[in-house]
Amino acid sequence: MTGYHKDALPTGYQLAEYTIETVLGHGGFGITYLAKDMQLGTQVAIKEYLPHDFALRNGATTIVPNLEGETVVTYQCGLKEFLREGQSLARFKHSNIVRVLRFIEANGTAYMVMEYEQGKSLAVHLKHNSARLDQAELLSIFLPITNGLQAVHEAGMLHLDIKPENIYLREDGTPMLIDFGSARQALLGPGQSPMVALTPGYAPIEQYPDNGKQGPWTDVYALGASLYRSIGGQRPIAAPDRQQAVLKYQNDPLPSAAQIGSEYYPAYVLDSIDWALLIHAKERPQTARELQDALMGKGHTARRASAPRAAIFRAGKPAPSHTTPPRPAKAARRPPPRRRSPARWFVGVAVVAVIGAALVFQESTLRTYFPGLMTYWDQLAGSVVETSVKRTGKPRGKRGQSRAASSVDGVAEVEAAAAPDTERGRGRAWGPGRRPSMASLRVELARTLAGHKDWVYAVAFAPDGQSLASAGYDRTIRVWDASTGALKRVLRGHERSINSVAYSADGDWLASAGDDGTVRLWEARTGRARGVLQGPGYAVYAVAFAPTGTRVAAAGKDRSIFVWDVESGELLYTLEGHRDDVHALAFSPNGNMLASGGADRTIRLWNLVKRRPAATLAGHKDIVLALAFSPDGARLASGGSKSVLKLWDVGQGRLLRTFTGVRNAVLSLKFSPDGKWLASGGGGNDIKLWYPDTASLAATLRGHRGFVQGLAFSPDGSTLVSASRDQTVKIWTVQ
Repeated sequence: MTGYHKDALPTGYQLAEYTIETVLGHGGFGITYLAKDMQLGTQVAIKEYLPHDFALRNGATTIVPNLEGETVVTYQCGLKEFLREGQSLARFKHSNIVRVLRFIEANGTAYMVMEYEQGKSLAVHLKHNSARLDQAELLSIFLPITNGLQAVHEAGMLHLDIKPENIYLREDGTPMLIDFGSARQALLGPGQSPMVALTPGYAPIEQYPDNGKQGPWTDVYALGASLYRSIGGQRPIAAPDRQQAVLKYQNDPLPSAAQIGSEYYPAYVLDSIDWALLIHAKERPQTARELQDALMGKGHTARRASAPRAAIFRAGKPAPSHTTPPRPAKAARRPPPRRRSPARWFVGVAVVAVIGAALVFQESTLRTYFPGLMTYWDQLAGSVVETSVKRTGKPRGKRGQSRAASSVDGVAEVEAAAAPDTERGRGRAWGPGRRPSMASLRVELARTLAGHKDWVYAVAFAPDGQSLASAGYDRTIRVWDASTGALKRVLRGHERSINSVAYSADGDWLASAGDDGTVRLWEARTGRARGVLQGPGYAVYAVAFAPTGTRVAAAGKDRSIFVWDVESGELLYTLEGHRDDVHALAFSPNGNMLASGGADRTIRLWNLVKRRPAATLAGHKDIVLALAFSPDGARLASGGSKSVLKLWDVGQGRLLRTFTGVRNAVLSLKFSPDGKWLASGGGGNDIKLWYPDTASLAATLRGHRGFVQGLAFSPDGSTLVSASRDQTVKIWTVQ
């Protein structure tokens, strides 16, 4: 706060019945003055609209827009929104929202006249006092602010610039929201090039150009960021940096509130802050009231506390049972990749070359301020470099027509390698279309199943091999005829993305798990919903049936592994030991062992017979995303986000080998039923078949145009199914 600004109105200037006394504050979009109402003798605060990038002071009083480019239109758009904001706020009389008395149009701009109260901003309070508020003070500030914000949202307005600088504390300690930012957002202007008018760290990803729709959840994120600053002393990491990390399947670089505040605040408060700071808008509280309830220990946070308890056996010292894990890699969503015709491939090459040159010098800047553009770049580069598909079969329909539920694609490119050289431990590379001399492997693309409206995350074969199920971001489970590709039924019930599906060994049950924190059971043969298994309180990333009996396990953001009896729905026990999100589960073939892996970079083996931890396998440098037991149960394959594929000896708990030639994140793993092949899918848009005994590559299957998220072999091993972010499921014949 200062008493001077070079572009300020002069002291003593008369604006209607108000006399300017001094400058209270200023920013890039305006100046706020302390003034005196000459009729009433009271002091008021007056905010002048003056966006310095688009306008300047001409003489002592008049504001004029710059005459360069389209800044006149931009300036007028912002001015119009500033007036609209003033009119709307003038109708408010809420103790936690700044009171607008009137607005004035003069000097080529507009002025908002507000009540003036002695006090200071929360930012100043944090700077001059403790950097961390105690619980009582924290809630005494933010609970009233959520009340005011809810009233603003109910009136159809958004604040769009909540931060400690804009939370004002009166002398008696009561808070109010000031300095609404909607006029700043309006500076984008109709038809204007996108620009960033926000505060990094407090602005969620949807406030950046081309990153989603803004709504009450946008202000909720900023409120969560302000809470985070108030408990830890630092503003959060900027949303684009967080999004880029999780899109690469790296840990969210923002330490969770549970990590930085566990010694000072109750779990439900920290849980609420982490909830508000989720990257994906749909996963946050959708209203200020939801966040307020959570801060008081109601609603969202009460759900976990009320979950049924079961026997627990731990691995070492467990993570605290009520702390909130960091945000998961799957929370951030990238727009689905576009399909491109062959005619555009050559144009793509040219665009890749031009943008590639720009990336050499300005990559970090482009990714920060234009993540939507950079996502398009990543997809374009991937399609030009990675995707090489030769299609035959049915021609496409006319433009504008939707594709059929399934289509025969003919043969995609299969790059084969010879059987492994036992002396050197690796295969010999073969060109596309040629077959290995030993003729031990032949793979062809038999069919592509289309129907999902978004990324497909998971796929599973029924035990009889006649049906397969797929699920993903469109919140549906699609059950297909495995031989014809015909769609049998669509199952709905999940409120958010479905991350995993699994069939029971007897074929009676189908289980699904999703970001809505539920594990749902379905009758496999009819598709009838049979209920929700109780236990998880947060997103669930993996579900698996035991090969014997009626047990089903699931895990995710809770960090715990839940094991139920399917017939009764009873929670049998909970396995605790992971210190971060659990992304992968796998039962051993005899059902006596369960493997789990996740963001804490470890794989844990659990002995389910003796009900105790069996081993911890360390060696991954980042998130463990996929696990698969060999058919004999002697070996365990693991894949991670750092382009790593490993094979472990289960009995001895030691690393057997690390596969070479893995160039992308490994998102899915499956052994063939005879154990001859290990299939991996991931970030390279392809599927690799490996000789597990030698860790050598047997073949590479190309055809998908997005990350391969899920894999499944048919019970007889003659068919491999893959699920991808390109919204398709592909069926491959393996001979």
